[in-house]
Amino acid sequence: MHLCAAKCCENTTGSIDVVQGCVQKCSVPVTKAERYIHKELNEFQGRLQRCVMQCNDDIKTKMPVEPTEDEIGKYTAQFERCAISCVNKNIDLIPNLLKTMKSVLAKGPSRIPDV
Repeated sequence: MHLCAAKCCENTTGSIDVVQGCVQKCSVPVTKAERYIHKELNEFQGRLQRCVMQCNDDIKTKMPVEPTEDEIGKYTAQFERCAISCVNKNIDLIPNLLKTMKSVLAKGPSRIPDV
């Protein structure tokens, strides 16, 4: 990207708009890659959040209207176990996520899906 932009700046006959347009065109592949990575990471984060929210919903359903201190402790522990399970399950997905992202990015900017 930087070499491309430097070449744009070597254009001594073009207007500022032409040079700026050239530089922006140089950044398209990097911007596309950044958007793709951002989308994948957001999806990963969303999956984790949905799992933890399901844990929360399950505990709310089980908990009585006016729980005792013992019940609060019991349900808090259940929620924490569930949330830890969500984290562990999603951590296990990271290697495949990274492998997929690397594979997509290695194919070059034209092969990166539009997001």
